[in-house]
Amino acid sequence: MKRSSLIAISIIVIIIILSVMSLGTIKKPTVDVSDIALRDVSLTGTTIDVGLVINNTNPIGATLDKITYDVYLVNGEEIFIAHGEKVENIPVSANDQTTVIIPTEVSNVGIIKALYQCISGEERPKLKVAGSVSLNLKLFSIDVPFEETRAV
Repeated sequence: MKRSSLIAISIIVIIIILSVMSLGTIKKPTVDVSDIALRDVSLTGTTIDVGLVINNTNPIGATLDKITYDVYLVNGEEIFIAHGEKVENIPVSANDQTTVIIPTEVSNVGIIKALYQCISGEERPKLKVAGSVSLNLKLFSIDVPFEETRAV
């Protein structure tokens, strides 16, 4: 009796999921980089704050499970300066936006070129952030990529 009930419930859940998906009501959330800012600059390191806005237009909430990204100095070429990863269960409400700020510690070896550009009067240095956000939509999980290049 228990097994047949479990099978029936599973079939009903699958039918509901397929119906919702066929109506197009579940869409891939978007992720935008809202800010890339330098702070706490010292002789040994710098903190780069990366701000992300997760826009969930779905009628169901989600959970942000993981954020993975790389930071590059862009000066004609891309120079890798940092990797960031945040594993945390952050709720993302239905039909809402959620903002996440991720601080990333960087050794100044990669930042020295950026500071030199500022001092030498050349154009402001640019930082590129590229990565993905792993969202759990309760029924399934998806990875949403993001990328942004900005002057700092």
